[in-house]
Amino acid sequence: MKRFRNEIVIGLVGVVLAILLYTYPAPADRIINIQNYLITVGGIISAFVIAYLSGKIFNLRTERENRQIKIDRYARKLTNFRRLLYYVMKSSDFWVYYNDIPKFKQKYPGLDYQRLHGQDGEDEMRRAFWLDEKDLESSTIDLHSAMEAIYGDIDAPGIPWAIDKSVSFDYTLKDLNKYYDPCNQIWYYLDGRYGKHGAGRFNDDGIWKLYANDVRDILPKISSKLKGKDFHRLILAEIGAKFYGLYIPKMYELIQKNTGIPKSLIVTFYSLLSIMLFGVMLPIFIQSLILPDRLNIMLTLIFVWATIISILKFMSDFFKFLDDDVHVIKNSS
Repeated sequence: MKRFRNEIVIGLVGVVLAILLYTYPAPADRIINIQNYLITVGGIISAFVIAYLSGKIFNLRTERENRQIKIDRYARKLTNFRRLLYYVMKSSDFWVYYNDIPKFKQKYPGLDYQRLHGQDGEDEMRRAFWLDEKDLESSTIDLHSAMEAIYGDIDAPGIPWAIDKSVSFDYTLKDLNKYYDPCNQIWYYLDGRYGKHGAGRFNDDGIWKLYANDVRDILPKISSKLKGKDFHRLILAEIGAKFYGLYIPKMYELIQKNTGIPKSLIVTFYSLLSIMLFGVMLPIFIQSLILPDRLNIMLTLIFVWATIISILKFMSDFFKFLDDDVHVIKNSS
């Protein structure tokens, strides 16, 4: 109820104004003066609202630029994490049951991480793998599928993008949703439930020696505290947990805030449009016409009512903005 308090007050004022204007309408000889006052007041208020909007747009742009710096920083971490997963997936030294991976892809074509975990609904192939498959090591398949869900198709034709150190990506909310759960799955198999589902299936430091230097270069780009570290199963698990618990949620929040037009800005724009329409443009228009007194009075009073309500709505939003701004300053001081 408190949330809609201002709207309720404005609604009640609107009802009272409508009753008064209908009950005690101005005489015809005063209508031209009312129209002129309306045009003057509407023009002044419109200029003020335009200045206010310009300031808000400038602040919004500054805030978005600052957020984008943080988004880009997280994006670079994510790209390097995906690059790291490429080298892990390609290292047969890491996977004790490495040969099961191509066998799985041949036997279950198209059964990716999303389908394995029922994110696309139930299907027969998924059921067959989890309930009937006896020849393939399920933890190996599930972990590899989780990594591939984050990196992309490791068997795609052409030179893998992971090898090009200059590659960068802009991530969408859909991308982050896709990567989120697989990051936790990496932690699950390599640390969280390693004793039950990972031991004997993955080697702690199993990176192919030709990839070792590349991995050593990537690790500090994900986290500075990993500088000088060599690959280890627990490091990869920690990185997966970090993306699941912090990096991806924070990046998601920042991208959300940088997407679309804020509701407050849209509401203010509609207030401006209403003030200009009913307080300036329409009064000028009807002054250009020869109308019967009754119609002229009725239209003018409608414009007066709509302009007053629009100004009240704008003032309500303006004071709310000031109140929020004061709270931000207090919290930052």
